[in-house]
Amino acid sequence: MNDTKQTRLLGVRKHLSFSATALLLIAGSGCKTLGPRALKWERTPYNLAVQETQDAQLLLNLVRLKYRDTPVFLELSSITSQFTFASGLGNGDTALAEVTDGSVTWKPGFNLTFTAQPTVIYTPLQGEKFAQQLLAPLRIETLMLLYRSGWPLKRVLQIGVQRLNRVENATRASGPTPGRAPKYEGFARVAELMAELNHRGHLDLVYAAPTPTGESARIVMAVDAEAFRLPEMKELSQLLGLVKDKKQYPVTPPIVEEAGQRELDHLEVETRSLQGVLFFLSQSVDVPESHVQAGQVTVTRIETGEVFDWKNVTRELLRIQSSPTHRARTAISIQYRGDLVLH
Repeated sequence: MNDTKQTRLLGVRKHLSFSATALLLIAGSGCKTLGPRALKWERTPYNLAVQETQDAQLLLNLVRLKYRDTPVFLELSSITSQFTFASGLGNGDTALAEVTDGSVTWKPGFNLTFTAQPTVIYTPLQGEKFAQQLLAPLRIETLMLLYRSGWPLKRVLQIGVQRLNRVENATRASGPTPGRAPKYEGFARVAELMAELNHRGHLDLVYAAPTPTGESARIVMAVDAEAFRLPEMKELSQLLGLVKDKKQYPVTPPIVEEAGQRELDHLEVETRSLQGVLFFLSQSVDVPESHVQAGQVTVTRIETGEVFDWKNVTRELLRIQSSPTHRARTAISIQYRGDLVLH
């Protein structure tokens, strides 16, 4: 090889050596920022996927309950994702250059690989944990937390409570769809009156201060003196059977009434279980007429034999519609029993 070719080849080798070093430095620098970048790329999609799948699971189980199928809940126990970043060159610098007839061809052997390996663990909700979370009645304190965190009082009462004093809120709807229409009109009026008085500042659910006798703080329905002059409070007291002119009515679980007792000095709250809430909300599922005729769902009827419209109970809370195809602009939808789409 003459001096010119040798000089040219050495120059190429030096250039390749410098280029390989630069690429490795870039790759090394990328490793330092890979973690934060991967977090930006992956965290939001995972978050959105969890939200969407949880909503879809809830919708699926509401539909299952309407069709008298067994609900199944899969808890997302954990999500882990392992990121791998690899870089490298070919078999040395000399393998990267080829000299033919005095010309040089550069064949870089640099490679860069990024992989993500997510691991998702699901745990079915069953056994004692299932009983505790789904079958046990909701605690009054839980409803209070919902209300104090911003939920409208009317909605908390309609969904979580199946009886206030002697007034029923579609108690039979806390289980499989009943064949007979439930009682709900009186409770709907009670919830409306309480919401109106609450909005005007005359009634509220609060934590009362401990008493001088050492009794701990408790939940009470607080009513101001002006309220009893209003027709709404008079009607509410009559519907709930409350004694009049009390500033505070302690909120309690159901209590066995004494014989002959007519008026109550407290507010008895019988809550639904979480499964009862789901059964109640499942009545909002719009079932195709063909499925009704095929006996796939229970039909609720009033005393005259006519079909009861559950929208009278759940219209303000939830409505799940059905269609033969997916609709655009639908937040969440599922496919059930063949080609039935619910959203």
